[in-house]
Amino acid sequence: MISLIICSTREKLDPVLKDNIAATIGVPYEIIHIDNSQGKYNIFEAYNIGVEKAKGEYLCFMHEDIIFHSDNWGKAVEQHLSQSFVGALGVAGGNVVLDKLDWRFYGFGQVYLLQGNSSTEEYPGYYISHRPAEHPYVPLCQVAVLDGVWICIRKELFNQIRFDDQNFHDFHLYDSDICMQVNQLGLGVFVTQDILLEHKSEGTFSEGYKDSLAVFANKWKSCLPLIKGIVVNDDEIHEALAKAQVMFDERLAKDAIIIRIRKFFNAKKNGVQCPELNSEEIQLLDESAYKYRKNCIKNKKLSNDEVWPLIRQYMKSKYTIHKFKLLRKYVWYRILR
Repeated sequence: MISLIICSTREKLDPVLKDNIAATIGVPYEIIHIDNSQGKYNIFEAYNIGVEKAKGEYLCFMHEDIIFHSDNWGKAVEQHLSQSFVGALGVAGGNVVLDKLDWRFYGFGQVYLLQGNSSTEEYPGYYISHRPAEHPYVPLCQVAVLDGVWICIRKELFNQIRFDDQNFHDFHLYDSDICMQVNQLGLGVFVTQDILLEHKSEGTFSEGYKDSLAVFANKWKSCLPLIKGIVVNDDEIHEALAKAQVMFDERLAKDAIIIRIRKFFNAKKNGVQCPELNSEEIQLLDESAYKYRKNCIKNKKLSNDEVWPLIRQYMKSKYTIHKFKLLRKYVWYRILR
């Protein structure tokens, strides 16, 4: 049996997610819902609670904003994890782990999923930004660490490993840390192409991410760098680090604005007085909302009845800048063509 462990921001899981799991998993399973709607736990604590409650032989730690597109994916999980050399299984991961920044910024990774980008807290829709790259089918690709969107591990390994709630106190690097522990057991960490899922959001990096990176680097300094599944030289790593630093700084600055926007809309929703959005925040808000609607306009699978309400919503908002530009897009792609 597979135990699905979900740390949720909701008191109850979305029925759509539960129905999707039931329709696609193809094997006996249980869902362990960790209600974190009040922010009682960090992710390390929540997952450790889930491990203690789990009855399944295989544990699947997953985000609540995903959709499974593969049928009988539970059988693939059981098949891969039943192999003694497989310690952890995921759908995205990094081949290189260093003592600086995070593997996601290096460019050395294996990603097999449909990644969505949330627009904003004001607009709950999302669009798919890219699809899995076209490359030969490989059932298992070795990596050093996995992305926490979806990670599966045999329960028996938790007699030797644990989500480190002693050193980490946030929601960052739980995935890399648990994979480092799996590597230390002499087991492999793998990305599989046998399971396709869709992740609705990218998440955000807070300032606390830097603190977690420092804790991670100090904890694993004797094991780093860790390189699995590829061969890279020092020059390639040095070049990747230089680019990664620029990307990291830009992402952190952008996510800081997104976090402020979320707080603003949460305050408005709860009737709390707060300062209005500044020009930088409005620009980012508009960029997200506009890009989402532009993609919807061009999406031939969506009918006009589905697209037009999104255009109207954008036109009525006081936080949008390119109203006439978007309207012209709609006329060109939906009426004239």
